[in-house]
Amino acid sequence: MEKKENKIGDVIEAMYKKYRITQKINEVKLRNAWEKITGPLISKHTTDIKIINKTLYVTFDSAPLKNEMFYRRFMLLESINAEFGETMIEKIFIQ
Repeated sequence: MEKKENKIGDVIEAMYKKYRITQKINEVKLRNAWEKITGPLISKHTTDIKIINKTLYVTFDSAPLKNEMFYRRFMLLESINAEFGETMIEKIFIQ
């Protein structure tokens, strides 16, 4: 019998896919990096972050900030994907 050797990272990634928890892991990673990506002011006024099928739903508690982020959502999309080095998010909805 031939043994198959895998890297621990590959095994963990396969487990994430098998149990369909990749989306939740990405959401946690994004929550942890949110202040670094957006800055302290935007982070302070962010009330909720959800990822559903590569679509990011972000809720803010300030109407003017919500309006500003609506116009900056494409820059935010690029910043998030650049931070993680992959296309983690394809669309952003500002709520």
